[in-house]
Amino acid sequence: MPEFLLTMTELERFLLFSRDAGITLMPTEPANAQEMPKSLPLVKLSLLRPYAKALRDRGLDPEPVFLGVGLSEEATLDPDASVHVMVATQFVENAAEAADDPFLAVRVAAGLDLEGWSILADAEARASTVGDYLSIFVSTANKVASSAVEYLHLNGPTATLGERRTFEPSILPAQNDAFMAGLGWAVLRRALRDNLDPSQIQVVVCEPKALSPEFELMRPMKGDRSGFKLIFPSAWLSAPLEASTAPVSPSVVADRDIPEFVHSFRQVVRAHIAHGNLTAADCARLVSMSQQKLQRLLAAEGTNISNEVGFVRQETARTLLSTTNRSIGEIAAALGYSDAANFTRAFRRAHNQAPTTFRKAAQGLQRDAE
Repeated sequence: MPEFLLTMTELERFLLFSRDAGITLMPTEPANAQEMPKSLPLVKLSLLRPYAKALRDRGLDPEPVFLGVGLSEEATLDPDASVHVMVATQFVENAAEAADDPFLAVRVAAGLDLEGWSILADAEARASTVGDYLSIFVSTANKVASSAVEYLHLNGPTATLGERRTFEPSILPAQNDAFMAGLGWAVLRRALRDNLDPSQIQVVVCEPKALSPEFELMRPMKGDRSGFKLIFPSAWLSAPLEASTAPVSPSVVADRDIPEFVHSFRQVVRAHIAHGNLTAADCARLVSMSQQKLQRLLAAEGTNISNEVGFVRQETARTLLSTTNRSIGEIAAALGYSDAANFTRAFRRAHNQAPTTFRKAAQGLQRDAE
């Protein structure tokens, strides 16, 4: 029996013509996820917010856990900020240790409020069957992170909802797998409503001990580090999906006109630029590769570390000047400049005007708009 896989770029083309025809399969799978990356393996920092809440609910301060991986809780409030996936993975493992709860991640997944979540709202608005729903979910979910490929895999009588990481984890991603298995279970439960029998599902994760006791019915099995799997009867995919009127929230993607690798690198820099002077060695450490390799990948796109850090530094400077009352000296220090005069010279070179002139004009426009 041939195997089929639905992946993001194929799926988006496939969805244009397949739904009305009732087709739910797409051939082939990515050749090798470990080849030269087209983008860094990133995840949105906002995905860490539920863990901060879980720690706080247990009477624990999440800030030391964030600081332990070089982050701050404040950074998770930026919906566009991203971080290298291994930083997020280490954070989740550290959070479970801080909470003294081996099931922390799967409990966080179980506590998520999926009502109105834009990824599921889009799927519910467009799908007519459970198969359509999961396919659209997979396609949309792949736009949130570049660290894994979500897929819906069919092989005869069974179907698999899972993910394949685009990198080799440097630590055992036990909590991450548990969270994704819990999220996948919640998505399946939402799609099938009362027609879901957990005893017909098998869950595969890299560390079954991170799954809470309620997953025992799913016969947890130890897998490798490539990602979680939920294996279930493929007949479930043809079940009709209950209509939903949930609104669809459009996604906004920044930096559309630059290469994907450069965009993803800028996202990492944005998450750390306000922590002070960001060196080339710091940047390489943040993306978990050697400085030479990072320079080589950026050079292939016609840029370099210095240019990209400078771009984000000036971008952040404009934001701080426009939206805060922080002094020029404070902004200069936050962005890693030695003093206000050095910052002013750099800003003038980039924008042909002094920071104070830019601030007056930007804040004047805001007052006019109000």
